[in-house]
Amino acid sequence: VFPIDEYGRLGGLYSLADLPIMEHKEMTRSGTIVERDIEKQYFKIRDDEKNFTEWVPMSDVVVVQDSRKMDFSRRLLVEADG
Repeated sequence: VFPIDEYGRLGGLYSLADLPIMEHKEMTRSGTIVERDIEKQYFKIRDDEKNFTEWVPMSDVVVVQDSRKMDFSRRLLVEADG
């Protein structure tokens, strides 16, 4: 769940603009798996566009080799690294 500004963009700490957060919403983002915690069932994901990293539950991640084949009804897109 990400903070969204009044223009529908990532807000809060994910933005350089000082705009109020209007809502929180699940978004599909593409990124790269940089670390994993098998015990806790989490991936550490680096966002492709904004370059931030976030720990995400494995159940919320869809790993694909080609993002053009992604089913965007899912919550998070992660392109496999290598």
